[in-house]
Amino acid sequence: MKVRKWTIPLALLSVLIFIISLRQISDPDLGFHLKYGKWITEKHQIPEKDLSTYTVADHDYTDLHWLFQLLVFNVFNLTGYSGLSLFFCFISLMLALLLIIQNHYFRIPMSMTVLLLLTSYIIIDPRLAPRPEMFSFIFLILLIFILETYLKNHHKYLFLLPVIMLFWCNMHALFILGLIVEVVFILSQIMQQRKPDKSLLVWAGISFLVCFINPYGALGFAFPVELLSRFNPRNVYNQHIQEFTSFFTQPRFEIRDYLFLLLLGCTVISVIITRRKRRLHEFLLLMIFSILAISSIRNIPLFVLVAFPILSRSFSEMKRYISFFGKKARALFFTLMILVPLTLIPRVLTNAWYVNNNSFNKTVMGVNGSHLPVSASEFLVNNHLDGRILNSIGFGGWLSWTIPQPVFIDGRLEVMQESIYSEIVSSWEGKLANLMERYQPDIIIFNYLKYYPWSYQLRDMPDWRLIYLDGTAAIFAHRGYATEFPDILSSDMAVKKIEATPCGFISWIEGFYKQTDYPLIDTIHREIFFQQMSISSRQRENIAKAVQLFNLANEQYRSADFRGAIALYDSVLKLNPGYAKAYNNRGVILARVFNDYATAIADFNKALELDPGLSEAWLCRGTAWFSLHNREAACRDWGHARRLGNFQAVRLLDRHCNGK
Repeated sequence: MKVRKWTIPLALLSVLIFIISLRQISDPDLGFHLKYGKWITEKHQIPEKDLSTYTVADHDYTDLHWLFQLLVFNVFNLTGYSGLSLFFCFISLMLALLLIIQNHYFRIPMSMTVLLLLTSYIIIDPRLAPRPEMFSFIFLILLIFILETYLKNHHKYLFLLPVIMLFWCNMHALFILGLIVEVVFILSQIMQQRKPDKSLLVWAGISFLVCFINPYGALGFAFPVELLSRFNPRNVYNQHIQEFTSFFTQPRFEIRDYLFLLLLGCTVISVIITRRKRRLHEFLLLMIFSILAISSIRNIPLFVLVAFPILSRSFSEMKRYISFFGKKARALFFTLMILVPLTLIPRVLTNAWYVNNNSFNKTVMGVNGSHLPVSASEFLVNNHLDGRILNSIGFGGWLSWTIPQPVFIDGRLEVMQESIYSEIVSSWEGKLANLMERYQPDIIIFNYLKYYPWSYQLRDMPDWRLIYLDGTAAIFAHRGYATEFPDILSSDMAVKKIEATPCGFISWIEGFYKQTDYPLIDTIHREIFFQQMSISSRQRENIAKAVQLFNLANEQYRSADFRGAIALYDSVLKLNPGYAKAYNNRGVILARVFNDYATAIADFNKALELDPGLSEAWLCRGTAWFSLHNREAACRDWGHARRLGNFQAVRLLDRHCNGK
């Protein structure tokens, strides 16, 4: 009866997972995967050198993704981009099915499975992408499931371990995690039985050996070690590429981040409570994968998938601790497990879910032209603009697939290596001309929302003219190249005023029935570009000077020269009246040191007018209100700061607002 009762929540959750998984192709790396899949199909060999760029064509390419590339190209060849969307939706559904089967095998209540599956998919949503790591998720779950069933009932499925590892090591470098998992289970078994299990050792040993069966042999086996450098905080990739960011250094938290913290906390607490029933491998797996998740946000799904069965069993074993919950609480929980998917499904269908969570994903099939340079690449191809290009890294993969000429850089970081990427970082700091002088491009194509320093510098380069612009990409051509295309930036360029979109409760309500207006978003993006190009060189010099003075003011503050710091912040704001953090920091000194709360609040107001996402300003204005005995205003501002990921605000709310 209980299983039948939970059929409705499970069905609704399945619909939600299907809709979340059925999304347009947005991942920029898919382009080079398709390119190499096509090359492998046509040449019947595996690449050993770079085939995509003119900058590192002599670099070795250890292509451990070759089997994945072969698979996705042939799916594309048969079904097109819409078929690829369906294919990765199917992989995502398989992932959910494996988690359900795993819990069913261990007799976990369906209510617990539904709760954890819903939580897990909200957390891992950003990584449900057309990448080889989707197969790593599948292989990781299968590997753990086979080992768990062997330790529990000695089911003879260990022969599947080498099969899994053979496919894994030819699809993704994360195969090394499979070997680590096997070692963890071997240690756990030895501790439990006080002697090694010969069958487990033999099949694990074979699994280890088959990992050398890849096109590169020992070099391919050792390749994952090379990738570890990306997790070093001093590494240039780690410092500038978001997916390598450690969890607690993110600029803001979304719903999924809070759910991850909740899942992590619940896992730790439940494992401690049920520690007598836990085995060594469970403790070790949680420790290893929690460290991976906290050190890099791209590893969060790995922790979620590993923790899922352990947390399920722990919660199931804690029934006696939570048996005091009555029928009303259980009925409320059942209702929530129906209402949450019902609430999320329409918001995912209208894409409001993605927009509200700062995601570029879109529901339905095909290619996401709002994130990938689809139209820009078509413009280059249709107009036979096959000159040397300089491109932003996120565009490189798609361009290498869609245009005939080699690109400047793409997302294969291990091939590009740090030297090229360091040159790009320098170009953001005013040295774009150096990059141009070295590589002599005819065309520059870039994402102006991310590479806006290039826009500033191109504004002052008369030898370059804008020949194409859409909601994401800008294309500039050098003087003397593609002369038939005029400069589409007029000399009397004016920034248009875009009508404000509904916000707050109205926007939230519209997200249930109104499709996201992507043409309006593209228009707003283009106006942002026009603003970038309208800033004069004198204004940019003032902005640069303001940054230097801002850093000096911070030093004065740290050395307790408060009046000197305020004087410097005053100078900063004369040079750059739009410097929100300068208003915030000046307000902090006025409030904390001089108790001038009214002036400080005026500074915080200005900071929030310029940057509503500045959590420190919400926090500090709330503290100023509290000092003026306005607890209601203080709690309101601290609440805003908490929603933006400010942990200090959480403590203040707990201490002064919650329950009072």
